[in-house]
Amino acid sequence: MGQAASKNGMGASTPALLCGSNGVSSAPQANGAAPPPPPPAPSKEELARLAKAEAATTRALMKMADRAPLHCVFYYEAQVKDGQIQMPLVYEKTDEQQKATRLVDLELWLREQFQIPPGSSVFAVVPAEELYSPPCPLVMINTIASRLYESIESERMPVLHFALVVRDMALLRQPILRSEAHQSPFYATSMASLSLKTDSIERKMARMRFVHNMKQYGFARLEVTPEQANIPAEAFRTVRKWLADQLALPPEKRWRDRVDVSRDVAQPGKDVDPAEAEAQSDSLHSTHPKVSLGRYVGFSCDRNREYLQLRRPIAKSGTVWPPAYFHDNKEFAMQMLHLLELLDGIARDCMLAICEMLNLDPKWVIDELLDDTTPPPSSPEEVTTVDKSYQYGASVLRIYNYRNKAADSGKPVHPEDHSCGVHADLGLVTVSPVATVPGLQMWNLERMTWTDVEEDAEAIHFSVFAGETLGFMTNGLIHGPLHRVPPICVKSEEERRMSMPYFLRVRPEKVLNPFAEPAAQLTCRDFMEDVVFRKRPWRRDERKNQPPPDY
Repeated sequence: MGQAASKNGMGASTPALLCGSNGVSSAPQANGAAPPPPPPAPSKEELARLAKAEAATTRALMKMADRAPLHCVFYYEAQVKDGQIQMPLVYEKTDEQQKATRLVDLELWLREQFQIPPGSSVFAVVPAEELYSPPCPLVMINTIASRLYESIESERMPVLHFALVVRDMALLRQPILRSEAHQSPFYATSMASLSLKTDSIERKMARMRFVHNMKQYGFARLEVTPEQANIPAEAFRTVRKWLADQLALPPEKRWRDRVDVSRDVAQPGKDVDPAEAEAQSDSLHSTHPKVSLGRYVGFSCDRNREYLQLRRPIAKSGTVWPPAYFHDNKEFAMQMLHLLELLDGIARDCMLAICEMLNLDPKWVIDELLDDTTPPPSSPEEVTTVDKSYQYGASVLRIYNYRNKAADSGKPVHPEDHSCGVHADLGLVTVSPVATVPGLQMWNLERMTWTDVEEDAEAIHFSVFAGETLGFMTNGLIHGPLHRVPPICVKSEEERRMSMPYFLRVRPEKVLNPFAEPAAQLTCRDFMEDVVFRKRPWRRDERKNQPPPDY
C-alpha cells in the first residue's frame, strides 16, 4: 500500500500534523559502511519545547476527533466521489473505539470507489482547483483540516476538493538510481552545455535532460566549473564570520533594509482602522498594496539558523552598491554581489532551457518577468533616478548558518526537530550550491520516501528545484517538490552546516497568465498572498499580528 509504505517516510508512527519524521533515505552507504551512530540529544530547553509542541499536536488531533467528519470530494479522471472522513488520519488506531481513520483504510476506500487498476494506488492528492500544486501525501490532510478547524466553526466548514495522484506500486520497491546511472536524477547535466549561446545538438540534449528531470522529479543536478564552484566555497567562509560579527552587535546595529521604504510598516499590535484593514485584505480592492512590505535584505535569524538575505540592487531605483553600511567592508559587499550574479545567471539559463523545451516565450520570461540586471550605481553621484518603493529586486539569495542540534546527552535527537521543515519553494527555480554538510532531502513521490540530495554530491554540483510559480506557469507539467533539512548535528560549532539557495522569482506586479481572461489573470503578488501563503499547509499561519510575508 502506498500510504502504508510511507509510514517510515512522511509521517512516522505517530500521526504528526505536518509530514514529518524518521525519513528514510534510499541512498546506500558509501562502500557498504555502517550507518553513523545516532547524534546526541537536544538540550533540556529544546526537549521542553519539543514536549510542548508534541502536546499541542496531540491536542489538535483530539480536537479533530471531536468534530464532525470532514466532507471531501475526490476526483480521478472523469470520476467524482463524495466522502465523509472521520479525522484525524492515523497510521494505527490505539483501539477500535478511537475516533479516527486509518490511512490504509482511506487508501483502500479510494481504490475501491474509483476502481483503480490492480498494482496502482493513491500516492498523494492535490487541490482539485489547483492541479499545479505540489502533491501532498494523504497524511497532510491532517494539517489542512486542523488549521481549518482552528478558524472555522463546524457548521461553516467548507467542502474540500482533492484530485488523486495515482502511481504504480511497483516503483515502491525500486531503489532510486544514484549519480553514476545515466537515467538518475542525480546524474549531473553540464552547465557549460546547458548555457551555450548558440543553438547546437549539445545544448539541446543538455536542455532535454535537464527539463526531463525537472518534469519527472521537480529537481535536477548541474555540474559547474571548478572556478564557479570556488565562488560559493569562498563565500561560505566569509559569511560565517560576518554572521558571527552581526550576532555580536545589538539588534539595532545589524544590517537590515527593506525593498519598499516609501511606506510605513504596521507594527504588530498597532491599532488599524477596520475599514482600511478590510480593504487591504481584499486582493481586488483598489487600495490593496502592490507588494508586501515584509520584503527585505540584510541579517536575520530564527530558532534554527542565522542568515544573510540579499536581493539585486536595482539601478533604475538609484540603489547604491555597496550601501553605506559597508563603507568599511566594501570588499565583502562586492563579493556578495558577484556571488548573487553567478547564481542568478545559472538560474536564468535554467529558465531558458525550460522555455525552449516547453515552448514558452523566453523574451517574456527573462525580460518582462525578472529583475533588470543593469549594474547598480557605485556612489550617490552616479544616481540619476530614485524609487524608494523598489530598492531591491524580487529574486533572493539566502546564506544560512544552521544551528547545531547536538547536545551533551547520549540520546538521539528528536526527529521532529527539523533544521528546516517540509515545504516547497515559492519562485521559478531555486539554485543551490552543495552545502558544507549534507542534509537536504527531497520527498520522492513514487518511492514514498525521503531521498538525500547532497549525500554523493561534490563541490561542482549545484541542485536545482522547481518552485510553485513555475508549477503555476506550466500548469503542473513541472511541480515544486517537497523538501526539508532534518536535524543537523556536527562535532564543532565552527563546522555548522551552511547552505546558500538562490530563489529566482517573478516581479510581484507581473501577470503570470497573460492569455487568461482578464478576470482570471493573476499577478505574482496575488498568487503569493492569496494562494500560496493562504492555502499551503506548510505556510498557512492563523496567528494574530503576523508580519507581512517575504516573497
